[in-house]
Amino acid sequence: MGEYSVIGKRVPNVFGRSKVDGSAKYTDDLKFPGMLFGGLLRSPYAHARILSINTTRAEKLKGVKAVITGEDTNKVPYGIFGFTRDQLFLPTDRVRFLGEEVAAVAAVDEQVVKEALELIEVKYEPLPVVTDPEEAMKVGAPQIHEPFRGFLGPEQGDLSRNIGVRCKRDYGDVEGGFKDADLVCEDRFRTVAINHGTLEPYVTLARYDHGSGKVEIWCPNQAPFQKMRAISNLMQMPLNDVVVRKIFHGGAFGGRSETFAADLCAVLLSKLTRKAVKICFTREDTFILRQKHPYIIDIKAGVKKDGTLTALDIRLISDGGAYMSTGPIAIDFPSVVVESMYRTSDFRYESFEVYTNKPVRGAMRGHGGQQMAFAMDSLMDMMAEKIGMDPVDIRLRNARRPGEMLPSKSQIRSCGFTECIQKAAKAMDRGAKKGEHGSRGIGIGCSTMISGFSLGFRTPSSALVKLNDDGQATVISGLQDSGQGNETMAVQIVSEELGIPMEDVRILNADTELTPPDPGNYAMCTTFVSGNAVRCAAADAKEQLKAVVAQKLEANIHDLVLKDRKIFVKGSPSMGMTVKQAVRESFRSRQPVIGRGSYQPDLDMNTSWSVGKIEGQRTGAYTFGAVVVEVEVDRETGQVRLIEAAGAQDVGYALNPSAVEGQNEGSIVLGQGMVLTEDLAWDEGLMLNPNFLDYRMPIAKDMPRIRSIIVESMDQDGPYGAKEATETINIAVIPAIANAIYDAVGVRIKELPITPQKILAALKGQERKGVER
Repeated sequence: MGEYSVIGKRVPNVFGRSKVDGSAKYTDDLKFPGMLFGGLLRSPYAHARILSINTTRAEKLKGVKAVITGEDTNKVPYGIFGFTRDQLFLPTDRVRFLGEEVAAVAAVDEQVVKEALELIEVKYEPLPVVTDPEEAMKVGAPQIHEPFRGFLGPEQGDLSRNIGVRCKRDYGDVEGGFKDADLVCEDRFRTVAINHGTLEPYVTLARYDHGSGKVEIWCPNQAPFQKMRAISNLMQMPLNDVVVRKIFHGGAFGGRSETFAADLCAVLLSKLTRKAVKICFTREDTFILRQKHPYIIDIKAGVKKDGTLTALDIRLISDGGAYMSTGPIAIDFPSVVVESMYRTSDFRYESFEVYTNKPVRGAMRGHGGQQMAFAMDSLMDMMAEKIGMDPVDIRLRNARRPGEMLPSKSQIRSCGFTECIQKAAKAMDRGAKKGEHGSRGIGIGCSTMISGFSLGFRTPSSALVKLNDDGQATVISGLQDSGQGNETMAVQIVSEELGIPMEDVRILNADTELTPPDPGNYAMCTTFVSGNAVRCAAADAKEQLKAVVAQKLEANIHDLVLKDRKIFVKGSPSMGMTVKQAVRESFRSRQPVIGRGSYQPDLDMNTSWSVGKIEGQRTGAYTFGAVVVEVEVDRETGQVRLIEAAGAQDVGYALNPSAVEGQNEGSIVLGQGMVLTEDLAWDEGLMLNPNFLDYRMPIAKDMPRIRSIIVESMDQDGPYGAKEATETINIAVIPAIANAIYDAVGVRIKELPITPQKILAALKGQERKGVER
């Protein structure tokens, strides 16, 4: 590890002040001359055939400028992968979930929009509804989709049983592993759909210019270049004519990584009206947009008396809602978490993404990792208890270590997993508190996460670093920042490489017309992929500056260093010139300094979503984490209070410890809500609590004491050794709380959320069993 001036130091967010003082602009803050407002008409049925749509009355309403239906689109289906393009925005045949968009309006104000939507007449023929994934898989259940373009047939899934895609992994000799076990333990775990809870409701604004044929789009998004490609395809426009502009956005958590019907409608309405069109979602609309996938997980594991795992067999059913979205990733990624967390060569995994008549499920933090860790690490505690082993010790016995090759032939190159487990346990003084039953309990949870996996898009990140004639620099990158501090990270890197303070660096990012491409802010790849690209660009600019100075001073280029706005011979600060002077010298020689850099992890996957195995390096790096929590459970009411949490993550190297600690705290609280309170209630496809009043997320008074522990394993490929930060904490806290509740009251709840009602019911069941004995 080198001695750094900026990297590894606690620095404030470069845009923190603007967000605090209100000067940061979000999509809803934007206004253009003559701008119109848009709105979407939604289906009142969870499943119905569309017989007709009559927009005549709406079109005649004063103030209405345009009304569109699916007949006005190119009828190009949307989907993340070529084999999942199952959704027509504004469908013309049938609707598949309650709230699906069927028409859109542009008008002079939001009140006229509302009145116009009420005047659109849609005739429906209700169809049978299926909302339970296990029921949907049965022969004879209502079929939600017919074969669509790109569907791969039986190799991919079985639409007659509403299976959109299936995933199978089979390594080693699983049955032999169970025979070698001293104990075989199996159980079923369930999770529910939850919402991202972004503070900013979804807003999209489009401005189509008929002179150039170009459309500009502003909206909260995690991957501007992916959205650009999607709109280009849906509109059948050249990529050059679709521009996604940079704008601040109020949270994402995975829920802003796709393109939505509102985006297409805003573009179409703007093209028709020749005006900018803004569509603002209500909180209820935003809740419907995407949710986390609910899972049913059947898991079976074999273990020896010394705690060694011998085999794992997992079957997972995912409720994907009405359309595929990120379904293939959601049912594959849990296998990555299990495989890379605990050591076993005998591993079988089968999963199904199932269509139901509920809103579409999509990416959310961990993307299946939380659900899988809940099942896996609950089972680890159950097995430890049965063989008389400490929960920490059984994890240490099986924890992956540096250099290990996984069954899928993906290698773990850097790993501080055991250190995470040990430090989290020590921080909570777990040894002293363990076993103090009553109302308080201690629990541990673990997880892994990928860092630098492109989820099949395989897009490298590229960056430019431009030196200005005053010696300051501008970093130009497609990277996106959803609040994690990615922009600050990029500025830090350029500051470090060029030896200039952070205030001398500006960033231009996330604009598809002005910046080079980037894969997007997902799969924990921004630090590892985008950060590496920025470092490469800054290093290139540094070498160009050094070349200018070396020629001017007739010095050896390898002897030059950049520090404190100067470029000088190492050990002789007086022999050199300022960065400003060097830049001006480059201008005089007609060779302005513009550094270029690009990075993409070296992945060599042989991918098959459905049959058999997936082999090859799956990710640039793996990260690891452990969380230990203390809870208090009221046996009279079933209420659970999270008292304290210690989260330790192997981040490779903490580029900004303050940012890592802040993300740790947010990760723990997000997981806390998933375990204890958050649940979307349903009535035949109707979401009953799509608002912050009825949907119970943790608030400030619910926060526990949090201890953030940074473990550094120095990854060989990460920028300065860095990997992703804190996503494993968000995953590991889920089983940690579940295990702590069991430690406190002796009942194991296997379905999230763990509500007071479930705890009381389990305690009563425990009492009845005691009486029967």
